[in-house]
Amino acid sequence: MNAQKNNQIKKRKFLFIGMAAIALLLLSAGAICSFQQAYAEEKAPVFQQVKQTRYLKETSWLLQKPESRAEKAAKVKKSSKIQVSGTSESGWIRVIHEKKTCYIKSAKLDVYNGYLVAIDAGHQRKGNPSKEPIGPGAKAKKPKVSSGATGNYTGIPEYKLTLKMAKKLETELKARGYKVKMIRTKHDVNLSNSQRAKIANKAKADAFIRIHANSSESSGVSGALTISPTKKTPYCKSIYKESSRLSKVMLSRFCKATGAKNRGVMYTDTMSGINWSKVPVTIVEMGFLSNKTEDRKMNKSKTYQKKMTCGMADGIDAYFHRI
Repeated sequence: MNAQKNNQIKKRKFLFIGMAAIALLLLSAGAICSFQQAYAEEKAPVFQQVKQTRYLKETSWLLQKPESRAEKAAKVKKSSKIQVSGTSESGWIRVIHEKKTCYIKSAKLDVYNGYLVAIDAGHQRKGNPSKEPIGPGAKAKKPKVSSGATGNYTGIPEYKLTLKMAKKLETELKARGYKVKMIRTKHDVNLSNSQRAKIANKAKADAFIRIHANSSESSGVSGALTISPTKKTPYCKSIYKESSRLSKVMLSRFCKATGAKNRGVMYTDTMSGINWSKVPVTIVEMGFLSNKTEDRKMNKSKTYQKKMTCGMADGIDAYFHRI
C-alpha cells in the first residue's frame, strides 16, 4: 500500500512539474513573440521612409481619430492604393501602400500635414465704396469691398453663403490634417480685398482660397469657374504658375464632386484680392445666384453643400500632393 501511495505521489509531482514546465514555455514563447513583433514593427525601416513620402501626408488625417479610420479610409483616392488594416498589440498602425506594409505609431505621428491654407469668405455685410489701388504700385483703383450678390430666388446674400461654406471647408481641411487661417469669421467686418490678401501673406499660407458665388443678368447661365492672375500680370508674377495650377485643379475637383458645369479658369489682373497676394491664390465661383437651381442648391441643400465642401478640399489635396 505504501509503495502504491508513493508511486501515485511521484506521478502527481511529475505531472505538476510537467504542466508547470509547459506553461512556462508557453509564456516564454508568447513573450518572445510579442517582443519580436513589437521590435520588428518599431524597427521597421519603412517607418523612417514613410515619414518622408507623400502618402504619409495623405494618410495622416485618416489616423487622427481611431473610431473613424475605416470611414475616412474609404475617402482615399483609388490611385493612392492605401489601406489601413488595423492596430497591432504594440500600438502601431499597419498601413499598406502599393502592396508594401508600413507601421506608423499614432503617438509619433504629427497629424499636421505641413500645409497652411488661408480661406477668405468673400464680401461682408456692408460694403466699403472707398477706393484702393488694385495692386502694388497700381494707379488704377477700385472699391475696397462690396457686399456681394443676392440669391434671386432664396433672397440669401452672397456674404452669408460664402461664410457658411468657408466654415465647412475649414472643418473638412482640419480633419484632413491642414492648418487653416480664416480671413473672417463673422459678417460685421471691414476688410478690403487688399487687406484680405495681406492677412494670408502674413500668415505665410501655402494657398489662399477665396470663396465666392457668381451672378448674371441671364437666369439661364450656370456653372462654376475659378479666377487666376494672367501670365503677364504686373502685380504677382512670382505666383502666376502656381495660382494657375491651383485654379485648374480646384475647378476640376469641384465640378467632379458637384456635377456643376465647368466654365473654365478666368484669367484677369483686375482682382485686388489676387493682385496683392504673395502666395498661390484662386477665387472659386461656386455657382450662379441668379440661376434658380444653383441658388437653391447652394443655399438650401445640405447634401450639395457637402459636395461643394469635399470638392474644394479634394482640389486642395490634388494641388499639394500633385495627384
